[in-house]
Amino acid sequence: MLEGLKPPPNRTYFCRVAQVLAELDQADKDILNQALSDTQSWPAKTLSNALRERNLSLADTTITRHRQQICQCRRES
Repeated sequence: MLEGLKPPPNRTYFCRVAQVLAELDQADKDILNQALSDTQSWPAKTLSNALRERNLSLADTTITRHRQQICQCRRES
């Protein structure tokens, strides 16, 4: 009767980078994805500061977790 009983997924945890990417138009999404991939030119803190200047809030720790693929969006895929 109770086979397969599991708690519902916890929706309080999410990847802020994935959320921001989902809200951007395709051109901005491509630019951000390129910056996320380029760790030499864009250290996490530098990228975070540049995004903040454009009213886009992403913490350097959030960017680092996303780059290391230990964020929530990577766990769900």
